[in-house]
Amino acid sequence: MPPPPTLPPNVAIFSPKQPAAVQSLLSAKLFTRLVVSTSTSPEQLKQALAKVDEGFSLSHRNAVLIFDGGQGDAEALEDRHHDHFRVVCLALKDADIGLSFAKCVFDATEALQAGFQLDGFSKAAALIIDLMEEDEEDSEDEEDEDGDEDAEAHVGDESK
Repeated sequence: MPPPPTLPPNVAIFSPKQPAAVQSLLSAKLFTRLVVSTSTSPEQLKQALAKVDEGFSLSHRNAVLIFDGGQGDAEALEDRHHDHFRVVCLALKDADIGLSFAKCVFDATEALQAGFQLDGFSKAAALIIDLMEEDEEDSEDEEDEDGDEDAEAHVGDESK
């Protein structure tokens, strides 16, 4: 008997404990993508974000998507989004997880701009497709224009 089908590595099902988070994700108007350093495993990332509210963020492999929408003017939405960004960054800092800033996307107005395709799967789940997922070989060999490895820094590390 053949093994059951599995999802491709860049695809996941977001099924949070709070089903309302799925609607928040699908109706969001502002997105930030944070990419953690290559030395961080997906399990370490999930543990670091365990105490962060699923109503405004999700993690997939080496990326965190922070999303916000709802009522209010653009300035209030941006302020709320930046507060959520701060919460996520503090959780990453507490877990000593660094970011690859060159791969991050800030304040995108569409999920596609942040590198994700989102589709409703059910009232309590959404299909997440990471469009910026790299092959592991590419991420190991990647260099920036100066010939140095991609810049990575710890969140809150003011020496960098």
